[in-house]
Amino acid sequence: MRTVRVLLASLALAAAPAVVPALSSPAHAEVKVAVVDFQEAINQVRDGVAAKGRLEGMFAAKKKAIEDMEKRLMALQDEYQKQAMVLSDAARSAKEQEIMTLQSQYQQVYMQSEQEMQAAYAQEMEGLIGRMTVIVEALGAERGYTVVLEKTEGGVVWSPATIDITAEVVKRYDAKHGG
Repeated sequence: MRTVRVLLASLALAAAPAVVPALSSPAHAEVKVAVVDFQEAINQVRDGVAAKGRLEGMFAAKKKAIEDMEKRLMALQDEYQKQAMVLSDAARSAKEQEIMTLQSQYQQVYMQSEQEMQAAYAQEMEGLIGRMTVIVEALGAERGYTVVLEKTEGGVVWSPATIDITAEVVKRYDAKHGG
């Protein structure tokens, strides 16, 4: 998600030098604004739905392994809690070491899996957003918009539904890219 925000912010900043002169020029007295919600569009286009399914499939086995490891860790901790009073110092120390080792492994596997998932998600989204941006640019030029703002990442707090072009972007994206 963070990578998508950075990518969207970069796109907005890249467009800013072209937008500011256009807004201040007397020749462009009418400012025409539209908004698009890329996250909503990604969730609706066929490629986005397929990407989500691919990502979930890729990480289903890892998620299961992490859940199993977490259950083992919890069971080991529960067992230790029940037996702690009757264990010898050496046995208690060995059990604590076993728990700490498993906990460390769990955290390592969890973090690695999380990083892999974020990297795969960012790669998928970069392609989708790139293709959507081309559609938004064409739609903006076609309809004469001065600027098109990204609704969720662009700081738009409110906008009337009449200037939201997300549904049109989804429709054109699926028509162009077939999903």
